[in-house]
Amino acid sequence: MTAPEKTSLAAALGVLESLGVAELREVAAAAERLAQERSEGERRSFIEETRKRAAALGLNISDLLGDIEPAGGGRRRGPKPGKKTRASAAVKYRGPNGEPWSGRGRPPRWVQAVEAEGRSRNDYAV
Repeated sequence: MTAPEKTSLAAALGVLESLGVAELREVAAAAERLAQERSEGERRSFIEETRKRAAALGLNISDLLGDIEPAGGGRRRGPKPGKKTRASAAVKYRGPNGEPWSGRGRPPRWVQAVEAEGRSRNDYAV
């Protein structure tokens, strides 16, 4: 940033200090619009310049970018096509109120309560 640009920026900031909240919001919105417009303009000029340079070298877009996936071609959710999903484990125990448990992982509360009473979990085996 040059010295005149620094001076004009300081002057603009001085003016902003004297504005109220509503006026500052208007200035911020206008600045955001201006930044978007300039960004879009720079983007367009960059794309045009890149196209011209590529054409001058006899290149096309696929030469520059290679084989890329189209937009939205990111990771898929769920299993891969053709891959089998694992079935849930079979129920080995049923609690006093019919709660299922496969016997895997941390024992549920009903198993802990049954064992705390001195009974065996095998009494509830299916």
